[in-house]
Formats: sequence, structure tokens, C-alpha cells
Amino acid sequence: MPRKHLIASQTNKKQQMQAKLWQKLAREIRAAVKVGGPNIEANPRLKAAVDKALQNNLSRDSINKNINGHNKDEEKLETLEYEAYGPNGIQIIVSALTDNPNRVASNLRGYLNKLNAKIAKQNSVKHFFENKGFIILVKNNDVTLYKIMELTLENKIIDFVEKEDSIEVYVEPDDFYNIKDIFNKNDFEIFDAEIKLIANEKINELEEKIKTKLQEFIDSCDDDEDIQWVVTNYEEI
Repeated sequence: MPRKHLIASQTNKKQQMQAKLWQKLAREIRAAVKVGGPNIEANPRLKAAVDKALQNNLSRDSINKNINGHNKDEEKLETLEYEAYGPNGIQIIVSALTDNPNRVASNLRGYLNKLNAKIAKQNSVKHFFENKGFIILVKNNDVTLYKIMELTLENKIIDFVEKEDSIEVYVEPDDFYNIKDIFNKNDFEIFDAEIKLIANEKINELEEKIKTKLQEFIDSCDDDEDIQWVVTNYEEI
């Protein structure tokens, strides 16, 4: 394939992935409104959904349309959560938002089979995870571990992980938005920020073949319109 066609193909693929992500984010906003109402500050699920949508460049106009248009939305969505065990001690949690539970179950079993993973009993995997606020800051001369600690002395920081080009900050969910606002007010560059399930004990090494299959599994979940997110206990160092 000529280079210009290759670039066009890659660009088109990125655009398709972005469009699919926006579709998932919009669906989560509508579902959150139906459950807890349209007031963002009074609906934690909606607040998290809007926050994530803004991070991923979904326009304010689209967000407002999905919040205000929930009454016209006839789609009957069901939130489902699956737990699974994979090879080499991999623990997996998958969340879906769908109008067709049978389709989700069938597709997910197919993805898991390719990984040689199996569905587990409810809460057999989840009790190894904990809901935490997770913020990744881009490290530079102004964003240092000392500065972060200085700014967040009055907040509940669970842990810091300093890496070559970033600092990961783990916080109590109730303190997440306060700490995020502190970072924004100090012009820290936030690479990623969300409240999510995080494994209490992570695995950092996998055989290359299994690592490849795990990534393929995650890619399949990301590409599936019914699956909202997937978390695992694997973290590459």
C-alpha cells in the first residue's frame, strides 16, 4: 500500500475509533441521566460521565443534547458487569451498557476464549479491586512530587507513582474532584483522570504471547459498541 494511502487508512481508523468512543460516552450520559436525573452536581454517575466526555473532546453541545434529550431516548439500556480469570493470574472486569444482554454475553465469551480466559463468579474477582481516583500528570520543572505533595496536604492522597515522564496520583474518590481542580488551577497538564476500579495487587510481567493476546482482548472490548470499559490487574512497567 502506498504511503499516502497508508496514512489515509490510519487516519480513517483513528476517526472511526474516536466516533465509537463518543458514541459510548453519549450512551453513558443518557443512562446516567435516566438513573439519577440531569443535575450534574447531584448525580455522581453523570458528573463522572461528563468529565470523561470532556477529556475525550466530546463537545459541550453534544453533552447537553444527550443530557436534555434523555426523555426522547427510547433505548432501554441495561448495565452489566462481568468478571473473569485469564492465564498467568490475569484478573479482568468488564462493564457493558446494552439493549441486548445476549449479544454482549456471546461476544465477550468469544473474546475471552481467544485469551484462554473464563467467566468467574460474581465478586470473586472484584474484591481484589478498589474504586480510586486516578490522575496522571505530565511531569516537568513545575510538576514535581514535592509540589504535588505541597498542594494536596489537606487532601486524602492514597499513593504517588513517579515515572520517567509522568506522576500518577491515587486519591480517595470523595477527594477526586477537589484535587483535580487544584491541579487545573495550578496549570498542571493532566494526561488522564477518572474514578475507576484499580487492582490492589498488580502483575507486571507476562509472557510476550499472553501479553499480545491480552492486548487483542482489550482492543476487541474497546471496539465493541456494548462494552463501556475493561480493567485488569496487569500493568506494564
